[in-house]
Amino acid sequence: MNTPLTIRHIAAAASFVLMAGVAPAGAQVVARVNGAPITNEQLDRAFSNVLRERKLNISRMQNPKQARDLKRVALERLIQEELFWQQAQKENLVVSEAEVEKAFSESIASFRSREAFETQLMRQGTDERGFRDSIRRLQSADRYAQRVVEQRVRITDADIEAFYRANPGLFDQPERWKARTMAILAPSTQPPEERLRARLRLEALRLQLTQGADFDRLARQHSDDPTRQWGGALDVAPLGDLPEWMRAPLAKLKPGGLSPVIETAQGYHLLKLEARLPASRVPLAEARTAIRDQLQKTRGSDALDQATAELRAAAKIEMLVPL
Repeated sequence: MNTPLTIRHIAAAASFVLMAGVAPAGAQVVARVNGAPITNEQLDRAFSNVLRERKLNISRMQNPKQARDLKRVALERLIQEELFWQQAQKENLVVSEAEVEKAFSESIASFRSREAFETQLMRQGTDERGFRDSIRRLQSADRYAQRVVEQRVRITDADIEAFYRANPGLFDQPERWKARTMAILAPSTQPPEERLRARLRLEALRLQLTQGADFDRLARQHSDDPTRQWGGALDVAPLGDLPEWMRAPLAKLKPGGLSPVIETAQGYHLLKLEARLPASRVPLAEARTAIRDQLQKTRGSDALDQATAELRAAAKIEMLVPL
């Protein structure tokens, strides 16, 4: 979908978009949708949002065609938003004043102060009334988008099962390693005697572990590794996804085994292998929710594309500047 109208949480928005409707005096109109103007200022803001979403910097963009293409994406998004807003009004889907005020209050709360919020509004060339109008339009347009998805998208158990059968690779899990780590940090830039003290501390902790001490407890008390708050527990992962210095020592261990003290440039480390989880496939019962969400997302995107095409076909859309 090239110009999606996503289902937004307007209240948490950090950027403000003036919606189409009434063009301020002197504003350059770049397009009209059934007579409703879209201004150059709106297009500039939408273009900035597209750049931010794609993590692009306009000053580093060397290809003028790329910039024009992205500006067209921004304009198509504004046109879609205006079409959905107009349709929301026709279908009595405009949000209530209470919903607008709730989103407005939550937006203010996301700033460090009311003054910071008002400063942002001024930078965007609007005021509180204009921002409320933007919330109303965007939330109402999103409500129409939600209705489209609800009416046109149906995900059945048969759909989910067919997706599961057709995409076995998505549900296969390689062998995974469950391990814990403990560290006494002493960077190689420290004097040798300090490095030696760090090693001896960890050797003493290792001796306690071989005598039955609890790894979780000792890691929480003594480890310098960030995993100390979890008792040294690492995320369960394939061996190849773990840091390189861990791989060979872990590969030599049996479940329950403890590594020798391992030296790195950062200091000294211990590893304990708790389990090797065999390769497996996620059962269909566990995958159902994720599959349903994925199908809802892709089919919902297609449904919104179709709805946009239908609304465009029935609308009068005037492009007033070349892009």
